[in-house]
Amino acid sequence: MNNSKQKNSSKIKKGISKTGILVMNLLLISSLSFAQKGSKSLQITADGIIPSAQKSVGFGLSLKGLYGISEYGEITLSAGISKFKMKDLDGAGEIKVRFVPFLIGYRQKIQKFYIEPKVGIGELGGRILLLSGSDYSRPSVTVVFGGLETGFSLKRFNVGFDILATHGISNSSAGIWHNKNLHYVSASLGYTLFKKSAK
Repeated sequence: MNNSKQKNSSKIKKGISKTGILVMNLLLISSLSFAQKGSKSLQITADGIIPSAQKSVGFGLSLKGLYGISEYGEITLSAGISKFKMKDLDGAGEIKVRFVPFLIGYRQKIQKFYIEPKVGIGELGGRILLLSGSDYSRPSVTVVFGGLETGFSLKRFNVGFDILATHGISNSSAGIWHNKNLHYVSASLGYTLFKKSAK
């Protein structure tokens, strides 16, 4: 069992690392290839867990800034909060999980469609109801996030699918988050609050 957990942990860490490397490579290639300054925009996005992809109920809200570095490429900076419920984790009762990620990404547009790998750091926290039902704890740790978003744009609106994954730190002081793999799979709807086109 320990070997299996270690292998899963290693896979998650490698996946997040690969996402980070991919984002950095895309940013570097785009910045070297295009000198034209693109548009600037600010989006607000609401999302909800896809029940068939994750047996849970949850929602999220985020704010994202986009800076065009070419006609079809944009650097993205986003911050948000997502909450969802879990059960039966290491002898705990109901668990309300909280993600608070700060992410940098690269959005590649293909006509009205787009794909956006992203990586960042943030908080993994929440509220855990103990099995006794009379007490709860609020563990919180800093973690690395990796994710991928894809979707399409229609005027000021974006409709997409997003997966965000993280791995609890190996230090035992993380409590119930110690060495745990968590993910958040959602469908999202975004709205562009303002957009400034390139000169």
